[in-house]
Amino acid sequence: MIYVVITIDVEDSERYLTDDRTEEFNNMIYGNVEGAYYGFPKIMEICRKYEISSTFFLDVFEEKMYGESKFIKVCEQIKSEGFDLQLHIHPYRAYDLKRSSMWQYSLEEQIEMIKNGKQILTKWIRERCIAYRGGNFYGIDQNTFIALKENDIYVDSSSFYGHPNCKAVVTKNKVVEHKGIIEVPVTVFRRDNIAKLGKHTIKRNSNFIKTDIDWATLDELKWFVKEAKENDIKVMNLFMHSYSLLKFDTNFKHFEPDWNDIDKLDKFLEFIANDPEIKVI
Repeated sequence: MIYVVITIDVEDSERYLTDDRTEEFNNMIYGNVEGAYYGFPKIMEICRKYEISSTFFLDVFEEKMYGESKFIKVCEQIKSEGFDLQLHIHPYRAYDLKRSSMWQYSLEEQIEMIKNGKQILTKWIRERCIAYRGGNFYGIDQNTFIALKENDIYVDSSSFYGHPNCKAVVTKNKVVEHKGIIEVPVTVFRRDNIAKLGKHTIKRNSNFIKTDIDWATLDELKWFVKEAKENDIKVMNLFMHSYSLLKFDTNFKHFEPDWNDIDKLDKFLEFIANDPEIKVI
């Protein structure tokens, strides 16, 4: 049996592009394209189609830019559909623009930051917050685990094997307990990149790819499931952002649905929903 967790970071583009904060909120979080929504509402729609659960990690400090009321509405919509909400933090949103990752903060600062974020989310969802994901490519360190435990948060989903900004890689593709925290890691696979000139290989390298709708192909996601079964890997973390089903230009001015990724998500969820050896949790 392989267990699949579907996790979505709900956030904007991490840029301060215009004074119209409402427009970026609508585009990157709701995915509003001509009155249709291809952000988190579309992800929920596809999950509901296959009766699949998922967890939305909400970047709570974005309320500093967009206002609390907008995020309360997001929480209400996600909770009303029966989905889970947990804590996501990009530190620079509310603290220091020059320090974008949690590992750049002291233990005391991390404890205070997580405490504040948890209080905000708990107020919005009126439920206990039990899980956390670090922002900026999962930029946590060992102090983060201590800070989470100090705040009675006992699940983390930030450890990203192979990524240099994650300073606390405690596992690769396995759920473990670390410093009293259950770590559900970002799951990864190695992709080989080969450049050829005629029949000759002129360059070969490889890098770790997370099991992300935006990073992996449909075939690669299915291959990961097959390899997991054969190699006793018990968990797959299918990763997305609220804007994963959108295409947009580098200036974040033009948005349109990414029909390829929409189709990929639909087909992959159908694939796992029809496999009796897979359980979504």
